[in-house]
Formats: sequence, structure tokens, C-alpha cells
Amino acid sequence: MTNATSSIVYVLEDDPTMGKWYSGLLQSIGVNVAVYPTGHEFLNMVHPSDSACAVMDMILPDMTGLAVLEKMQERGIWLPVIFASGYGDVGTAVQAMKAGAEDFLEKPLKAQVFLDAVQKALAKSHHSHQIKPATQEVQGLMARLTPREREVLELIMAGLSNKEMAKKIGVSPRTIEVHRANLYSKMRADSLADLVRKGLAISHNA
Repeated sequence: MTNATSSIVYVLEDDPTMGKWYSGLLQSIGVNVAVYPTGHEFLNMVHPSDSACAVMDMILPDMTGLAVLEKMQERGIWLPVIFASGYGDVGTAVQAMKAGAEDFLEKPLKAQVFLDAVQKALAKSHHSHQIKPATQEVQGLMARLTPREREVLELIMAGLSNKEMAKKIGVSPRTIEVHRANLYSKMRADSLADLVRKGLAISHNA
């Protein structure tokens, strides 16, 4: 468990009201907060920390959140990044996870879901060697999938919507929903981001 008082969450948010919401919520659990309205201001101030993560929107006034993440990686700043976006389509979420995001949350945010994601990201930052995806465990979960479920997982990771998947493999959208529910259960995934992360863990080690 991380020491909350030594942890910091960098928030990239240009809306002052949302910035205050983030700050109040995080400070209520004893986490330090630094809010930046633009990507450039954040990049000029951020530095690696033993226990830190970043929360950012996909769209910022001066650049996209993905561009910020790319520049962080170029500079060797490997902080877990949580994207919070009002544009929560499957393609956007998959794009963020493939770029290296820790999580992807849809706005409007639910306070507890947000705090859980932050705590998980801070734990990864503090004990990254302990909570990296366990490839062998994920492979075991993958082995439980049917060929059709594997196909649906690959299409999800390609960013297709339910309707697009249904059309591509010749089934109804309702059937796709059933396959997705089975995937979440069998892969022990609690969100789309978690499902994609586990799929990527396998593809990167294939």
C-alpha cells in the first residue's frame, strides 16, 4: 500500500471547476495534487517520482493527451497515465491503452471509480515490479476463451464498435453483447481498459 501523503497526482485540466473537483477529491484521501491547464506547463514541471501518476483529458488547449503521453515517453518520464474523456468510444479507449495509458475513464466521472483508478496507478508507480500484468495468468485466462470469443477480443482491440463487429462476423449486435459479457467474465476484466490491457499483454509477449 502506498503512503498517500508522499504521493502526488498531476492533473491536466483547463476547466477551473473540474480542477477544483479533482483537487478536493484527491486531497480528501491525503494525496498531493498539482493541476496544470496545458500540456506544455505540465511537461515543463513534471519529474519522475516514486509514487505519482497523471490524470489528463484526451483534448487539451495546446495538444492532445496522447501527444503529452508520447512526449513523456520520449523524455523517459514513465508515470502511469489515466485518461478521462467525454469521448468514450471504443476506438478512443483502445488507442489510449495501446499508447501506454494505465486506464481510460469516461466523463462524467464517478468519484469512487476515479479514486480506485488513481490508487491503482499510484500503487503501480510505487511497486511497479509487483503489479505488472502477470502474462502467465493472462495466458491461462485466454485459454478459456472460445474461438469466437478470441475473435471478438481481437476486434475490440482493433477499436470496432458492437455494430461493426456484428457486421464483420455476420451475427447480431445482441450476440456480440453476449460475447463481450463472457469476455469480461472469463478474462476477469472490470473495464474495457482492463480487457484491452490484458489482451495487449498477450500480444506483446506472443
